[in-house]
Amino acid sequence: MNKGGLGSDMGSMLERREKKQSKKLGSTSPNVNAVLLEELHDKIKNQPRISFWDLESKVVLNYLKETKPKFSISKEISKVLQEYLEKEYPEIWAEVKELRNE
Repeated sequence: MNKGGLGSDMGSMLERREKKQSKKLGSTSPNVNAVLLEELHDKIKNQPRISFWDLESKVVLNYLKETKPKFSISKEISKVLQEYLEKEYPEIWAEVKELRNE
Protein backbone atom coordinates (compact mmCIF):
# COMPACT_ATOMS: atom_id res chain seq x y z
CA MET A 1 0.00 0.00 0.00
CA ASN A 2 1.31 3.44 -0.91
CA LYS A 3 1.75 5.64 2.13
CA GLY A 4 2.25 9.33 1.60
CA GLY A 5 2.45 11.07 -1.71
CA LEU A 6 -0.11 13.18 -3.53
CA GLY A 7 -2.84 10.52 -3.46
CA SER A 8 -2.64 10.26 0.31
CA ASP A 9 -2.60 14.04 0.71
CA MET A 10 -5.65 14.40 -1.54
CA GLY A 11 -7.50 11.76 0.48
CA SER A 12 -6.73 13.58 3.72
CA MET A 13 -7.75 16.90 2.22
CA LEU A 14 -11.06 15.44 1.00
CA GLU A 15 -11.73 13.92 4.43
CA ARG A 16 -11.12 17.28 6.11
CA ARG A 17 -13.38 19.03 3.59
CA GLU A 18 -16.15 16.46 4.17
CA LYS A 19 -15.86 16.98 7.92
CA LYS A 20 -16.10 20.73 7.40
CA GLN A 21 -19.16 20.30 5.19
CA SER A 22 -20.90 18.11 7.78
CA LYS A 23 -19.89 20.58 10.48
CA LYS A 24 -21.55 23.35 8.46
CA LEU A 25 -24.84 21.50 8.73
CA GLY A 26 -24.47 21.64 12.52
CA SER A 27 -23.63 25.34 12.52
CA THR A 28 -25.34 27.32 15.25
CA SER A 29 -26.35 29.94 12.69
CA PRO A 30 -27.84 29.16 9.29
CA ASN A 31 -26.62 32.55 8.02
CA VAL A 32 -22.93 31.81 8.66
CA ASN A 33 -20.79 29.72 6.33
CA ALA A 34 -18.98 27.61 8.92
CA VAL A 35 -16.78 25.97 6.28
CA LEU A 36 -15.45 29.31 5.10
CA LEU A 37 -14.93 30.50 8.69
CA GLU A 38 -12.97 27.37 9.57
CA GLU A 39 -10.81 27.67 6.44
CA LEU A 40 -10.08 31.31 7.29
CA HIS A 41 -9.42 30.45 10.93
CA ASP A 42 -6.92 27.75 9.95
CA LYS A 43 -5.22 30.08 7.47
CA ILE A 44 -4.99 33.11 9.77
CA LYS A 45 -4.58 31.66 13.28
CA ASN A 46 -0.79 31.90 13.27
CA GLN A 47 -0.72 35.46 11.91
CA PRO A 48 -3.51 37.38 13.66
CA ARG A 49 -2.02 40.84 13.05
CA ILE A 50 -4.35 43.53 11.72
CA SER A 51 -3.13 46.88 10.45
CA PHE A 52 -4.88 50.00 9.27
CA TRP A 53 -4.22 53.68 8.64
CA ASP A 54 -5.97 56.28 10.77
CA LEU A 55 -4.07 59.39 11.79
CA GLU A 56 -6.48 60.58 14.49
CA SER A 57 -6.65 57.20 16.22
CA LYS A 58 -2.89 56.84 16.05
CA VAL A 59 -2.36 60.23 17.70
CA VAL A 60 -4.87 59.47 20.47
CA LEU A 61 -3.37 56.04 21.14
CA ASN A 62 0.16 57.35 21.22
CA TYR A 63 -0.89 60.16 23.54
CA LEU A 64 -2.37 57.56 25.89
CA LYS A 65 0.79 55.49 25.64
CA GLU A 66 2.87 58.50 26.66
CA THR A 67 0.58 59.60 29.51
CA LYS A 68 -0.80 56.39 31.04
CA PRO A 69 1.59 53.98 32.74
CA LYS A 70 1.51 50.45 31.27
CA PHE A 71 -0.89 51.49 28.49
CA SER A 72 -0.74 49.07 25.56
CA ILE A 73 -1.89 50.25 22.15
CA SER A 74 -2.30 46.68 20.89
CA LYS A 75 -4.36 45.60 23.90
CA GLU A 76 -6.59 48.65 23.66
CA ILE A 77 -7.23 48.23 19.94
CA SER A 78 -7.87 44.52 20.39
CA LYS A 79 -10.35 45.15 23.22
CA VAL A 80 -12.25 47.85 21.33
CA LEU A 81 -12.35 45.91 18.09
CA GLN A 82 -13.47 42.67 19.75
CA GLU A 83 -16.26 44.42 21.65
CA TYR A 84 -17.46 46.10 18.47
CA LEU A 85 -17.36 42.97 16.32
CA GLU A 86 -19.10 40.84 18.95
CA LYS A 87 -21.89 43.41 19.20
CA GLU A 88 -22.18 44.13 15.46
CA TYR A 89 -21.82 40.55 14.15
CA PRO A 90 -22.94 38.21 16.97
CA GLU A 91 -23.62 35.16 14.77
CA ILE A 92 -20.20 35.23 13.13
CA TRP A 93 -18.52 36.00 16.47
CA ALA A 94 -20.19 32.98 18.13
CA GLU A 95 -19.00 30.67 15.35
CA VAL A 96 -15.43 31.94 15.59
CA LYS A 97 -15.46 31.50 19.38
CA GLU A 98 -16.54 27.87 18.84
CA LEU A 99 -13.57 27.33 16.54
CA ARG A 100 -11.20 28.65 19.20
CA ASN A 101 -12.64 26.23 21.76
CA GLU A 102 -12.04 23.14 19.60
